[in-house]
Amino acid sequence: MRVCKDIEIVGKSLGIYAKSINALVISDLHIGYEDYLNEQGIYIPLSQYPKIKKMLEVMLNDCEAETVVIVGDVKHEFGKASKQEWLETLDLLDFLRKRVKEVHIVRGNHDNFLIPILKKKEIPLHDPILQINDIAFVHGHKDISIEDLDCRYIILGHEHPAIALKTEMGSKKKYKCFLYGKFGEKKMIVLPSMHPLASGSEVNILPKDELLSPILQKADIENFYVYAVEPEQIVLKFPKIKQLNFLLQ
Repeated sequence: MRVCKDIEIVGKSLGIYAKSINALVISDLHIGYEDYLNEQGIYIPLSQYPKIKKMLEVMLNDCEAETVVIVGDVKHEFGKASKQEWLETLDLLDFLRKRVKEVHIVRGNHDNFLIPILKKKEIPLHDPILQINDIAFVHGHKDISIEDLDCRYIILGHEHPAIALKTEMGSKKKYKCFLYGKFGEKKMIVLPSMHPLASGSEVNILPKDELLSPILQKADIENFYVYAVEPEQIVLKFPKIKQLNFLLQ
């Protein structure tokens, strides 16, 4: 589904394809999240990374991109990489290097101690901004002066956007989503998390000052359009966020 000129959602998935730079763009993989939950006493099978890798493979087959950009939070632990993070991140990078010509990673707030892994595979880490032609990629956890960037598009991660909707039975259901709107004269796209267990921030419910990203706190987010995703099932375009509250009534 097309989001704007030259940028579209890949199939029924959680990444976008930027045609002008022939790149697949994803965010917030949070590899190792299950390990973290297990340490908190929440026992989750270590089966989420294969799902992420399979989704990534399907997206690459669909769009045939020659570049992959990960907009931050490849791993989950804030500190030293766990054994799960180390092994799965190395496997991910090996997989990507076989499939595409270039891999770029923008540093996220969870990506401490990622540098040794990336150096091992000779993959660059961009902190805090990567710009390719007229597209700027930032993770979104830092308060960057977006107005000063010489670009047309800004692509963010970090927020893990989702919307809450009421079902016919009266219960609430959450869907991951992409957000699309304007930040001044620039066009902004916010990406959902790739991790199956990272359900996200309910952007149509949360007060603006409770959003995770300081950049989005300054954006006119109520006028952003919503593209809700049920991975492998459906992508639906909704009205602007300010028009969604009636779906919760």
